[in-house]
Amino acid sequence: MRPLSAFPTHDLSAQDMEKMGAKADNKNSCKKMARERSLVRGMILLGGRLGLGCSRISGLLPSSQPGPQVVHNGRIMLSAAVIFAAGDRRSGKSCSGILLTMFPRICCAFLFTAALSAQTVTFQCGAKNEPFLKKANRLLLAQLALQPVEAGQIGLHLYEGKSLDDELDDYSPAALKEQRALLTAGRACFQQYRNLSPEDNADLLVLRDSIDSFLFQLDRVEAYKYQPQIYVEMIGSGLFFPLTQTTGTEQQRLASVVARMEKIPAALAQAKKNLVEADPVFIDTAVQENDGNKDVIALVGSKIAKDSPLQSRFEAASAKATAAIEDFSKWLKEDLAKRSHTRTWRTGPELYKEIFRYSLGPGAKETPQSVLAAADAALQSIRAEMFTIALSLHAKWFPEHGDHGDLKANTAERQNKIISEVINRINDDHCAPDKLLEQVTTEAHAARQFILEKNLVALSPRDNLKIVPTPAFLRGIYSVAGFHSAPPLEPQSEAQFWVTPIEPGTAAAKAESKLREYNNWMLQYLVMHEALPGHYTQFEHANDVTPEARRVFRQVLSSGTYAEGWGEYAVKEMEEAGYAGHDPRFVMMMLKIRLRVVINAIIDIKLQSMNMPEQEALDLMEKQGFQTKAEAEGKLLRAKLSSGQLITYFVGFHQWIDFRDRYQKTAGAKFDLKKFNDEALNEGTLPVPLVEQIMMGKLEKQTAKNATIVKE
Repeated sequence: MRPLSAFPTHDLSAQDMEKMGAKADNKNSCKKMARERSLVRGMILLGGRLGLGCSRISGLLPSSQPGPQVVHNGRIMLSAAVIFAAGDRRSGKSCSGILLTMFPRICCAFLFTAALSAQTVTFQCGAKNEPFLKKANRLLLAQLALQPVEAGQIGLHLYEGKSLDDELDDYSPAALKEQRALLTAGRACFQQYRNLSPEDNADLLVLRDSIDSFLFQLDRVEAYKYQPQIYVEMIGSGLFFPLTQTTGTEQQRLASVVARMEKIPAALAQAKKNLVEADPVFIDTAVQENDGNKDVIALVGSKIAKDSPLQSRFEAASAKATAAIEDFSKWLKEDLAKRSHTRTWRTGPELYKEIFRYSLGPGAKETPQSVLAAADAALQSIRAEMFTIALSLHAKWFPEHGDHGDLKANTAERQNKIISEVINRINDDHCAPDKLLEQVTTEAHAARQFILEKNLVALSPRDNLKIVPTPAFLRGIYSVAGFHSAPPLEPQSEAQFWVTPIEPGTAAAKAESKLREYNNWMLQYLVMHEALPGHYTQFEHANDVTPEARRVFRQVLSSGTYAEGWGEYAVKEMEEAGYAGHDPRFVMMMLKIRLRVVINAIIDIKLQSMNMPEQEALDLMEKQGFQTKAEAEGKLLRAKLSSGQLITYFVGFHQWIDFRDRYQKTAGAKFDLKKFNDEALNEGTLPVPLVEQIMMGKLEKQTAKNATIVKE
């Protein structure tokens, strides 16, 4: 699941949102980060491709956050009954929570945990003539029933008549056995399918790969034994996200949250039994996040009236839950932290090889070695291109520096000096602190007009993108911007592009630092990647996939390389079409971002599988990638806490570029870029190689048909 959740509608008042935003601002940085993590890092590290998400969201996190700074691909489903349009839609129970399907899919081995005290959940393959999507639907529903915290966030509140909203996820040996049995049964069932249509076959490959990846998590990664933060994050998510929903009455939602609070002592007791050792970075993260969960409990209490029948039950649950949380932190520091550990945050080459494979999904031919070789080459070529452009700008802006000819004996140092000075000058071109939203809106209109003029891709006739200030209670997490799409089952709903304003009273130096990093040229990138023609356009096409069953299926089991690759590919297409008149300042900022994408892939592979020293990674980001120290340190922490996610931008970008080039070569003179883009987006978020198989198959059939007509 990808990091945070956003909501088409929410039940937090404006006062709640402002209160939470102000509270975060008033805490010291450690406490602030702990609270933020407790609310969202469970969304980052919880899942995989079969993790289901509620509102599609992406955004830019603070550089200090361990979670993705650019994160994408949560998904929404409204209820158990509406998945694949099976049954009625439980009118009035739309999903407004979020669970983000994360990158990579193999972070943890605990996604399909059984609900505490829930009934046994099984999967029977059933009749051979049962349609593929219907059978896949039954498996997904069963899997959701084993993860009640996530299920509620995507709108599944009941399973076979039993409520899931009162439950926390269960990590007991019996629960782990149950989820393994479910996955094994699903794998056996779907191995039997043969000779499906190209569309169904692509979905089948994704489903098989997803099942295998979660069995790999259970049997090899075993995060429930080594990563204490997963328990903390599950609890925080289970308490917080129901507060944002609109299902039922507020009193019913609060009663369910209190019921979950009552189960916290048992959940943390089970965590102690499961955890055998942990790397210090996981323990430190868990302790910080655990403290933040007390803030969530306080928020719950603030929403229960003093004269409510629920008040006494809340007070009792709160006292026991808070004591259990504090006891767990003490145990982490005084027991688990003192145990020797053989497992570190580094996955090692053998495990990483599998993590890498599952992160890319079926059809991918890349290996860690091939990606590293390509990234190393791209690093040099992009720097060389930046240097060439920077030289002319440097001569214009800094004639007195004489192009630093005294450094010609040291090529790398001279490159860095000239490029850095040019970037610093470009950073001067930014809007006023109170004009950020206005500037983004202007850039979005310009991007839309350019797309239409150049006929690059079809834009949604719904025209439902709204550019609005980021909700106050999310501004500590999304310090720059965020986006969440209209739900796939409610495509007419509003899609929102959040822009986090610079608050009045912000220290001048802090405001200037943010505005320089996200200068006017970088804001153009932000708009293109996140909205037009990036993720907003992408998910508007995905929301038109038919039948509805396939639409939901492909958004639930979505591909990170497809989504992140499209975001980067879309920017490149705008650049190639002449956006911003090929202004060298714009090109420099695009290359700076592309350099970051390249370095992301390098450090993910080398840190996780090649024992890259931490300082070497920091030097690479700062000295080769022109990243600030704070940004580099935040990225290093992110790379430690996850593996296989940072590669998706680079791999996905090149998969899209290579696919387009091969398709264009086959189509020849009949190639139409807009038609290609539309057709690829209309397939939904499948792995790019599978989209290529489908589209190349159609193209070859059409070519053969045309040749037959000509002969006749």
